[in-house]
Amino acid sequence: MRCLLGLFAVTVLAVAPALGWEHWGGDRGGTRFSPLARITPANVGNLVRAWEFRTGDLDRRAAAVMARTKFQATPLFVEDSIIFCSPFNEVIALDPGSGAQKWRYDPKINTNQRPGNRYVCRGVAYWVDDQAPERAVCRARIFMGTNDVRVIALDATTGIPCADFGANGEIKLEIGRQLEWPGEFQITSAPVVSRGVVIVGSAISDNRRVDAPLGTVRAFDARTGGLRWSWDPLIHSGIVAGMPMSGRRCR
Repeated sequence: MRCLLGLFAVTVLAVAPALGWEHWGGDRGGTRFSPLARITPANVGNLVRAWEFRTGDLDRRAAAVMARTKFQATPLFVEDSIIFCSPFNEVIALDPGSGAQKWRYDPKINTNQRPGNRYVCRGVAYWVDDQAPERAVCRARIFMGTNDVRVIALDATTGIPCADFGANGEIKLEIGRQLEWPGEFQITSAPVVSRGVVIVGSAISDNRRVDAPLGTVRAFDARTGGLRWSWDPLIHSGIVAGMPMSGRRCR
């Protein structure tokens, strides 16, 4: 995995009509299954590299920073583009035929922090607003959660932030307590969008303290960014789950 850091490669057997990959797990059920049948056990050995794309991180970022990264993004194939995110939450859209970059969005993540789960972005989410006019800006949106706890909405065809979502395309999560250090709390996985609501989880540095940030699941209006609901999976029915350590810290 480390040798693939900053490198995105695609191999193809032949040009063929393509089906989309609109969700991180392939479809709404997360089956991660493709019905494409032209690549089989009999011919998979004939695959050749069609093109490769480099994010440029290895060339322009300090080695000490790159040592705190993981490249785990699963690309989407939507809007005639391959769209994925880098460990630093840069969203990149590529031409599927040539690998040429179509657009790129950089949220300018502060690399002075030290994310507990390293810098990582496992994917983005795609959503089409069926109430918006055809060809309207941000009718098709890409959503991403970031290492510095933001949720960002971009126009899927241009990468421009959706001005009507939060503050110029982004919202900052209210964690509810002081972080022990910058990076203790982050968003690493792709959001889920359902019925006009974008839902995000969180990643928290484990086994550090009893009063660590909660693993709250949050849902926001996919059009405006307004908070719709939140849910704490370990606080319900009078039960509060946590570490039975009487306030001690793990070392």
